[in-house]
Amino acid sequence: MHYRNFKSAAACCLLLTAPTAALAEDTLFSSSDGSFVIFGGVGLANVKADEFVYNNGKKLSELNWQSKGITLFTIGADAQLDKNWSVRGDFNVGTGGDGHMVDYDWMSATHDEWSDRSTHPDTQLDHYFSGSLEVDRAVYSDDSTNLAVGLGFRYTDVKWTAYGGSYIYSSGDPLFRDLTGTFTPGEKGISYQQQIPIGFLSVNGEHKVGKFTISGGLEGGLSFGIEDIDDHWQRDLRFYDSMKAAPMLGAKVSVDYALTESASLYVSGAYQQVFHAYGDMKYYDTTTDTLVGSEQDAAGATFQSMSVSFGLKGTF
Repeated sequence: MHYRNFKSAAACCLLLTAPTAALAEDTLFSSSDGSFVIFGGVGLANVKADEFVYNNGKKLSELNWQSKGITLFTIGADAQLDKNWSVRGDFNVGTGGDGHMVDYDWMSATHDEWSDRSTHPDTQLDHYFSGSLEVDRAVYSDDSTNLAVGLGFRYTDVKWTAYGGSYIYSSGDPLFRDLTGTFTPGEKGISYQQQIPIGFLSVNGEHKVGKFTISGGLEGGLSFGIEDIDDHWQRDLRFYDSMKAAPMLGAKVSVDYALTESASLYVSGAYQQVFHAYGDMKYYDTTTDTLVGSEQDAAGATFQSMSVSFGLKGTF
């Protein structure tokens, strides 16, 4: 694994790219009038994150983290407060999956392409949590169509650890990509955690055509400064990065087909993008817990998620 020098702060981006294939979403409890519902589900997800390091605006490092096939557990509640107001919240926990990380560095003065690369197929997801809360107000409703505007908050916390792997390094100009080798299998290299708070406004709509219900929404808002922690175990260094606020856009769509009055098949998809922002970083010697240094605008981060889900939902 390629470990960055002291002038490289591990800036981070999660880019949570999360295609989700939900196996089932069941109503666990429903009030007699249907105004309050507790639901749960089990699914699959892909999660991806990219982190960047800069020096005076020049990119020094880029790390691409991802896990595919994560088992995703969901529980949530939906409450209709009155005719116009409703509240929905959910909490997701992910575990397992097939992880992977690639670390690139640009250290050559004579080449524009990456000079060093390490690849880590043994990258494990330590944890993945995500939760959201949204308040909606209906602004239009008739027998077949509903339209609402909302205000929401979403928080995501994800962490990986990369072990072992292989590398291609450059020993220095004019030599370029001249060193190859492998790390000890199971050797802990880098652990990476990202925490992403997001506030958003939404517009949501629903339209019924026979047994089909088509619903969707648009989101716009801000990430309130992504925070990340990056441990370099072989160097006894820990990096803390704090990103500035960044704009966020999102979209979602769902199609339901009613099988009975209480059960339906559904397919849905969602997309979310948190745009690039620079951040400041501090790094510590973990053996003494002392501050080694700090830099401004040395970190960069973006966040992205894409999801698709399908399955059966209803009241049983």
